[in-house]
Amino acid sequence: MKTISKGIILSVLTMALASCNAFTPKPTVTPPPTQTSLPTFTNTPEPTATLTDTPVPPTETPSIPVLPMPSGKPLSSWEGIPVMPDAIAGGGDSTSYFFTINASSEEVQKFYEKELAKLGWNFFASGQGKTDAVLLFFMKDASTLTISIIPQPDGVMYVLLVK
Repeated sequence: MKTISKGIILSVLTMALASCNAFTPKPTVTPPPTQTSLPTFTNTPEPTATLTDTPVPPTETPSIPVLPMPSGKPLSSWEGIPVMPDAIAGGGDSTSYFFTINASSEEVQKFYEKELAKLGWNFFASGQGKTDAVLLFFMKDASTLTISIIPQPDGVMYVLLVK
């Protein structure tokens, strides 16, 4: 039994010495927290308003859009839609046609309301923009037609038909 107890004591001593061995990993040292310096405040002067005697100009009314003027001979009708008889010039393709005319916006609108009603088109809606441009909507069966009436600086009306 003495041999067994000596063996146990020797095993415990071996384990104790092994745990204190130079080959066992050392715990890592936690570095002390560093201090961050506080920002320094600087006194930057704010810009000051300079009063002038110059009045502030009034806001402008939106300008009339200047569109490229057609130069071709106007058609009498486009895609079954009449073109106003006194049209100055015109041009377009299978999806839209535009022309210019010396007439008021009201005259153009009345012409199309009257002539398109004869062809079965129903006046649907209209709107007017800040530049006095007028947009008319017509419907016939499943088709729609828009007519834009846009005043130009030289007093002519630019009329755009879109099917």
